[in-house]
Amino acid sequence: MRLVMLMIVSAALIVSPVSAAAEPGGGRAESLDRLVALVLERLDTGDAVAAAKWVAAAESGTEPTIDDPAREAVVYDAMAKLGAGRDLPEPWVRQVFSGQIESNKIVQRGLITRWRFDPAAAPGSAPDLAAVRPVIDRVNIEIVDQLAARRAELTAPDCAERLAYSVFGVFGAGNTDALHQAALVRAAAALCAPR
Repeated sequence: MRLVMLMIVSAALIVSPVSAAAEPGGGRAESLDRLVALVLERLDTGDAVAAAKWVAAAESGTEPTIDDPAREAVVYDAMAKLGAGRDLPEPWVRQVFSGQIESNKIVQRGLITRWRFDPAAAPGSAPDLAAVRPVIDRVNIEIVDQLAARRAELTAPDCAERLAYSVFGVFGAGNTDALHQAALVRAAAALCAPR
């Protein structure tokens, strides 16, 4: 239901530039901007992860593997434990991080597909994932902190509208491409808490 609501609000904002510029509720949506910025920062790590997987697959003569269920389970469990320490419901924390991981896979799959059709654009060397993992770990913790700090907004009936405003603020800044925008919508759709 929240995903449908976010899609409806998103579509309304896309077709109405005036609506996209108008802030709902006179400022209340600003409180989710930091959370959305963290989600985008986490999404941006997908570029390096995709490049590393692309190069590793090219070197081994295999297809890039996007899914890593064992690693994903570790993240879900660690974030659920962290969330429990902040009195957050485990199903909600798992929902949020499922959204983050699935949206990161959207970025990875999109880039790998692009490189298949445009090999000249593909990375020639793998980035150092040792530098990426600490970013993901830090952002994961900050996302859980924001879930706790913004719980009232994320459980409110107008959560999807608030998130749409913050997400479209990112779009309006012009720093994201269509792939990352689609992934950001997917990631944001998982942020509203079940009621």
